[in-house]
Order: sequence, then structure tokens, then C-alpha cells
Amino acid sequence: MHKSLIFIKYLILAGIFAIPFIPLVVSGSLFFPFITGKNFCFRVLVEIITGLWLVLALYDKKFRPKSSLILVFMTAFILVMGLSTIFGENVYRSFWSNYERMEGYLTYLHLFAYFLVLISMMKSEKLWKWFFHVSLAVSVIMVAHGFLQLAGKALIHQGGVRLDASLGNASYLAIYMVFHAFLSLFYFVKTINWYKWFYAVLFVSQVVILYHTATRGAILGFIGGLILATFFMALFSPSKKIKVISISGLGLIVASVGIFIALKSTDFVKDSPVLARFANISFKEQTTQSRLIIWKMSWEGFKEKPVLGWGPENYNLIFNKYYEPILYRQEPWFDRAHNVFFDRLTTNGIFGLLSYLGLFGSAIYYLFKKRKDAFTVYGSSMLIALLAAYFFHNLFVFDNIVSSILFFSVVGYIHSNSTKEDDKEEEQKNKIPIEEDHKKATSAALIIVLMVFVVYGVNATGFMASRSLIGAVQAKTIGNASLSLEKFKEAIAYDSFGTTEAREHLSNFAMMISEYSDIDQGFKDEVYQTAISEMQKQIDLVPNDIRYYVFLGATYNKFQRYDLAIEILNKAIELSPKKQQLYFELGTSYLNLGDFVNAERVMRTVFELDTDYNEARIIYAASLIYGDKFDEASKVLEEKFGTDIVGDQRIMGAYARKGLN
Repeated sequence: MHKSLIFIKYLILAGIFAIPFIPLVVSGSLFFPFITGKNFCFRVLVEIITGLWLVLALYDKKFRPKSSLILVFMTAFILVMGLSTIFGENVYRSFWSNYERMEGYLTYLHLFAYFLVLISMMKSEKLWKWFFHVSLAVSVIMVAHGFLQLAGKALIHQGGVRLDASLGNASYLAIYMVFHAFLSLFYFVKTINWYKWFYAVLFVSQVVILYHTATRGAILGFIGGLILATFFMALFSPSKKIKVISISGLGLIVASVGIFIALKSTDFVKDSPVLARFANISFKEQTTQSRLIIWKMSWEGFKEKPVLGWGPENYNLIFNKYYEPILYRQEPWFDRAHNVFFDRLTTNGIFGLLSYLGLFGSAIYYLFKKRKDAFTVYGSSMLIALLAAYFFHNLFVFDNIVSSILFFSVVGYIHSNSTKEDDKEEEQKNKIPIEEDHKKATSAALIIVLMVFVVYGVNATGFMASRSLIGAVQAKTIGNASLSLEKFKEAIAYDSFGTTEAREHLSNFAMMISEYSDIDQGFKDEVYQTAISEMQKQIDLVPNDIRYYVFLGATYNKFQRYDLAIEILNKAIELSPKKQQLYFELGTSYLNLGDFVNAERVMRTVFELDTDYNEARIIYAASLIYGDKFDEASKVLEEKFGTDIVGDQRIMGAYARKGLN
């Protein structure tokens, strides 16, 4: 191989080995620092190594991917997602996503490119071992960070007691630890030397951090994976000793679960923040009920668009259209089904889900089929357990860039071990001379130029807009209103995928400014006009997303343009007739106009959507008071709160406005 190609090969490998460090990236200078920094780093690394790999594969056939069922399903999944993007509800959002998630089709194109580079470059077990050991070494840093949080020496970013390390989310850290705990076990069972016990120590520390994330789906998936691994080893191991150990381990796990169930009502369990979360699992629990309702809504969304779905990143449209009033207990804006498989079904349709499931099925098929050639029974058991744990975890949450990288890495490893050639055939390929070819040289130069354009075009404007947006938020926090407005305008001017979030925060900024008496009216008017103009542009781009109607309506209300607020909010209600938040804002408009008849009508509607919603009951009672219907208001309040007058500012304010105490 030519020296320049050898240099390119090692550059690509350096890029691959840099990717396990991405979970450590936290960029405080970017909006959503736990998300954007990691994603931009991943994208740039993948764009560079993909360009270099294309040059290498152009000259040397042995660096081209080999076929497998995994590659077939992976390609099908990416193609279906592409079709879902093109024919979905919001093509721009489907492709680019936003800062909060940074997924979308663009990210999956990067993950696919990463997968292709992995399976083409990682040709030996030794390389894979070093790669996963780098990832395990990074997990040691994550474990140390977790222990510092546990000891109170480092901040838990979400608040509370659930560890999140540098991922900023307990469930993200949980699945990260699940992957690495099984990788530790994988190398423990593969290693015969004394240092195998280092893997055992690492495994225990990873499990401790996993436990303190208190993420039920990940922990239950992990326990289920352990049960599956011990079952397979007990069933298929050629060693009687291992069979006995596996059966004993299986019995110990099952017994531990049984003991927990027996003790779940004790004070010891109730006083534990982690154990109490598991003890409270039931179909009556609020979180469980909410998940079931959201999955029901997802099914309705799937039935409307069953073939290719609504498009990536468009689940929010399903949530709004099929919203159930009982979800008032949850956050108002869901952009995920909190179930990866329902996400696939609704956003990519039946073909998207089937191709995604095919990745799991084909990986497990190779672990069984190729066990004698590529994997030991013990290695196969651990990898099957890992996939099963990840699968179970995905029933209750959604993916993130770190878990996606880990999943694509593991299935890439399974693919590589299932398609590798024998040493003689590989050696023969290495002896094939690489011919000089001017056409190839020209193509290689074009690839490098294109790579530079892609790196800039994909990342530059989004990166700069993110910096401007965080600058606007920081300026707002310290009270520098003029700088904040300047930064908002700057962020929007980049015309990137971050424009939507910049417009939302500009709207919030305008509503905040409206309440300040010490700010010049001319400046207030400028902020108002800018916010209204930008939010109207957003609605014109995405006329079926009620989120932006709410922002626009609320901004109109704050600046006392109640007639315009009523117009825009009524349009939103046509799109989402059961969303309480819309009625609250609309009722506020009517109250401020002094139209108590319509205010009462609107508040009665929102109250009747779910009479268990105390907020709706109180606001409805307040509207009755404004309409001089005092007896009816008392009756509505007494049905829930008894004869005691509710000490709510809205009720007291309504009586005060009517001259009653």
C-alpha cells in the first residue's frame, strides 16, 4: 500500500477511536450544551473520516464493506427514513431536527456513514478490542463523575438525586452504563488471564452508577439481560462447571427479584429514592397511565399514515392532534412517544419499524449462526443480553446520540465478526498492487473538496446560531435587553435549523419585556414587532403545529392585542380541540376584553374536558365570578374543595374585581 494511503488509513482509525470520547463533551457556549456539543463533534468527525474512507476505498477494494443481513436492514432503514422525510409533514424539521434533539434524518445519515466506515476499516478482532477498551476507559471517567455526583462533590444537572454525569439526563447515563456493563462482562468471559478481574471491578462500579440513575426501564432491561445471559450459558455451555455457576446465578437473580417484591412495602424500600420508584410500578401509577395514553395516541397517528409515517421529528404533530385531556399532569409538549418502536411506527411507518426490528433480528441471527466461527457461547450470550436490555429500555424511553453510537458500534462489531474472511484470503488481497490512476486521483481530490464543503455547510450556520442564541439568553438573564435582542436577531439571521428555537425564545423575551415599566416604550415596540413578525413566519412555514400559535397568541395577550390573540388561538383549537393550554390562553383573551360570556363558555369547555383537573376548575370558577354567577362558582369549587374558599389568587382577584371580599 502506498505511504499516503497508509497515512489516510491511520487518520481514519484515529477518527474512529476519537468517537468514544464524545460522551464527555459538554459545551457551555452552545444552546443545549449536553446535546449540541456532542452532536456537532460527532458530525464533524464522521464527515472527515467518511471523506477519507471514500478515498481509501476508491484505491483499495479491501476497504469496502462486505454484505450481510445487518447491512441490508441498515440500508433499508436509512432508505425508508429518507422516504419518510421526503413525504412527511415537515420536511425541513425531519431532515435537520432542532437543538434539543439534533437527530432527524441528517443524524441518521451520519450514523449510517459511521457504520459503513466501521465495518470497512475494523478488519481484525484486535482493532475491535482496542476500540471497545477505549470506550470502557471513557466509561471509567463517567463512573468517576457519577461517584462525585453521588458524594455531592459534583452538580447533578437535572437536580434531585438521579445521576446524569456529563450526559445531562439520567436515562441517557443509564443506557450508557448498560452498554458498558455488558461490554465489561463480554471481555471478562473472553479473558483467561488474571487481569480479567479488572473487568469485574469495572462491571460492579458501572452497576452502582446504573442503580443510582433510578431509570427503571434501563435497570429492568439490565436485569432481564442478565437472566437471558445466564440462561443461554446454562443451556449451551460445554462446561458443566459453567452450567452450574450459570444456573446458580440465574437462581440468585430470580431470588433477589422475589425478595424485593416481598419487601416492597417496607420502610426500607419506601425510604430509598431508587427502590421506591420500582416499588411504585403499577398500571395505576401516573407515569404508567400517561405512557399507555401516549401509546394509544401513537396508534391513532400510525393508522392515519401507516406506510411511511409522519416523518422523522414530527411526533409532536401526532401528540397535538390526538391529545387526551388527562395528560394535563404531564409536560405540555411531547416530541417523542417515549417508546422507540412507536416512534419508528409513527414517524417512519410500518416499513421503518420492520427494518429497525430487522437490525436486532439479524444481529441475533448472526450471534447464533456464527457462534462457533466468530463468537464463543459466552460472548454470544453477553451480546444477546446487551441487545435485549437495550430493546427493553427502548420500550419506555427514546434514543440519544450516545446510545445510537453505541448501538451502531455493537451491530457493526457483530457484522464484522460474521463476515470476516480467513487469514489466507485476507493476506492474498493485501498483496494486490494498487495501480496509479489519474481518474482516481481526480476523484479523490473532488471527494476531499466535497468533504470540506460538507463539514462547513452542515455545521457552520447551526453552530454559529447556537452561540448567538445562548448569548441572547445569557444577556436576558443579566438584564441587558438591548444586547439580548441583538443576539436574537443575529441567531435568526443565520437561517439555520436553530431558527425555530430562537423565535420561541424571542417570543418569551418579548413577553418578559412587556411587564417591565422601566424599559423605553419604543424598545418594547421594537421587540414586540420583531417577535410577532418572526413567529408569524414560523407559522407560515409550519401551519399545522399549534406550538407556534400558542407563542403568538400569548405574545398578543401580553401586549394587549386580545382580538388578534383570539383569532390565532381559535385557529389552533381547530388543529388540537382537546388541548387545555389553548383554552386557558383564549379565555384569558376574552377576560381581558371584558367579554365574560365567551370567557365563561371557553373555561367551561376546558373544565369539561377533564373535571379532575383542579387548575381548570379554579379558572372556570373565576370566569363564573367575573360573570356575576357567584352561586355557580361556589358550587363548582365546593364539589372539589368543600365549603372552604379556595385561597387561590385568581379566585380572590375575581371577587376583588367585583367588589366582594
